Amino acid sequence: MKKLIFLILLISAESVFGQEPHQKEALQIEELLEKNNPNLYKTIIRGGNYLVLDNYRRQKRRRYYVGDMLGFKTESGQFFQEELSEIGDSTITIMHYNNVERKLETWVIKLTDIKKVYRREVYKGIKWGLGWGTLAAFAPIFYDWIQFGISPAQNTEALILIPAIQAGSVVIANRSKFFNGIKLNDNKQLKVFKSI
Repeated sequence: MKKLIFLILLISAESVFGQEPHQKEALQIEELLEKNNPNLYKTIIRGGNYLVLDNYRRQKRRRYYVGDMLGFKTESGQFFQEELSEIGDSTITIMHYNNVERKLETWVIKLTDIKKVYRREVYKGIKWGLGWGTLAAFAPIFYDWIQFGISPAQNTEALILIPAIQAGSVVIANRSKFFNGIKLNDNKQLKVFKSI
């Protein structure tokens, strides 16, 4: 009886969930593009401009479309992290909320005024969080204590390592903040391209 129930469940599961690969309908390129990258799809359909951050040394290219988030710093030291509203031939337009006047402002910024572009979202402050990584700083002391019987109060060499390990754990926890900016120069340039 158990074998009969198992056979019935197996046949029904195969008929419900099993579909032959040749019976699946493939999506068109436009549908895949609209699903995976809607901002790129809109730019191609409208024939608009898009930003390209070229790294000539590494032969890498990063693209930004209207609606994408872009974090950058200008030559005057102003920092922006906003969605791109419009991309012109040599300018970008963003909508920036002014906290002092409490109103939404439209900023048109020339590409030549941008000196640094950020890869990821920029956040304020440093993450200090306590976790298992902070206990790693005490590993040399405990190892010497257990293995060699050296008291933690007498182990001055291991006490010197604790601040270094703590500093390393802070750098690792904030690596997305510290290694985020791309300074524009001869090897890294921001350009505007037009989709056809």
